[in-house]
Amino acid sequence: MELRDIDYFLAVVAERSMRAAAKRLGLTQPALTKAIRRLEEEVGAQLLDRDARGVALTVYGRSFLRHARSLQAGMTEASSEIRALAAGTAGLVRIGAGPRWQQRLLPEAIRRFRRDRPDVQLAVVGGADDVLKEQLSAGELDFIVASIPEGTEFPALEGQGLLADEYRVVGDQDHPLRRKPQPTLADLFDYPWVLPNPKTYLMARFEAILRAHGLSPPRPMIETDLPTMRFALMRGSELLSVHIVGQLRAFRETRIRPIEIEEACWHRPSGLIRRRGVEPNPAAEALMRIVEELALLESPTAETTESVAA
Repeated sequence: MELRDIDYFLAVVAERSMRAAAKRLGLTQPALTKAIRRLEEEVGAQLLDRDARGVALTVYGRSFLRHARSLQAGMTEASSEIRALAAGTAGLVRIGAGPRWQQRLLPEAIRRFRRDRPDVQLAVVGGADDVLKEQLSAGELDFIVASIPEGTEFPALEGQGLLADEYRVVGDQDHPLRRKPQPTLADLFDYPWVLPNPKTYLMARFEAILRAHGLSPPRPMIETDLPTMRFALMRGSELLSVHIVGQLRAFRETRIRPIEIEEACWHRPSGLIRRRGVEPNPAAEALMRIVEELALLESPTAETTESVAA
């Protein structure tokens, strides 16, 4: 069944005349008559009664009319939706946000995005960076904002570094280590630890630093991937952890601060990550550009860097 034949049928019903409908459609009357007969053959019933006064719906025609109008409306809606998707003014964008980005840059990017595209639905999920990268690799997200993959960590992903994350050992503002003039890596082992999952990038990098100095990684008293839980446990205690410094600001955490041990400090680019070779939908692309613009405003002297997982 051809969609144009349904359009022809609806035009005949609206005009109540084969001649008037043919004129409106820019067809010859024989061509229109042939199309209607073709439609009747396909549905297996006569849809129109024809006489000198024009055409009228048969009982079968009245039933078919309801479905024909529904189909035409559905096609019109589908065409409008596709045009909106292509223009980036409709659809769904699925975003993954690492802890640092959940309260920094991304909320403002979403506010700006919605001003121009209020009909686009946004789904934002949070979690540890490595978990989000696994979800993105599986096609469950359109893009994420997190630490950029290194080497062969996630070969299906590619990233654009926008900001530099600084990693440090952190503890309470009154932690005893702060009374030492020059604390060392070895001094860290005099205190208990609350740490994230040992399989995360953060812990792998921290362990590599310790082993390079002839030290074994500390055994945590408490293990949790919840940043706010680690902050709460460290307040007023001797517990230590390893964390992104910028995330302390994002969570407005003032009591937990970096411990000044330069050997335990490193930097890693953070920014937009997408699946390699997969073009995001126009709406997702628009939101990514807003994130990029805001990152440049926050760090105007820093150039964006491309970091692609090999």
